[in-house]
Amino acid sequence: MQLAKLEQLQYARELIQAKLRLSIVAALTDLTLEPLRKMWKEIHGERSPNGKLPESALSYVKTVQMVRNLSAIVLLHQRLHKTKEIQPRTLLQTWHAHNALLGQVDPSNVLDINAAYYALRDVRSNLLTVMQCNSCRISYIYDRELSLTSHCPYCKGE
Repeated sequence: MQLAKLEQLQYARELIQAKLRLSIVAALTDLTLEPLRKMWKEIHGERSPNGKLPESALSYVKTVQMVRNLSAIVLLHQRLHKTKEIQPRTLLQTWHAHNALLGQVDPSNVLDINAAYYALRDVRSNLLTVMQCNSCRISYIYDRELSLTSHCPYCKGE
């Protein structure tokens, strides 16, 4: 077996342990769903969740704290990796770093890896914009259609 294939399998295992939806794992690793389903069952002892996936990161936005968490994951990813591209390794590194930093402060800040993926994907594809607040100068994810993301989640400025 090639080293690249082993690496794909290792990343798939880590992504599945983090409970990233299988269709996303398949897209990130170029593996087919059948072995991924078996891997999920082996790791979690149950079938993988199925059903409709969210259309965007905004599906996860229910609170100001979630806007802060999604903003933090996007900015952390860009700082750590100097790119908007999403690779299995960079997604895992960013997600682990986010949860280590913010999850230790407040366990409610532990971010679902699926929400993290969608936030990164939506910024990469320009569905969400990263804005800097004119008042407090902190950057955050912006979408004018949703009230929670249409202004700074930290100071309520613009």
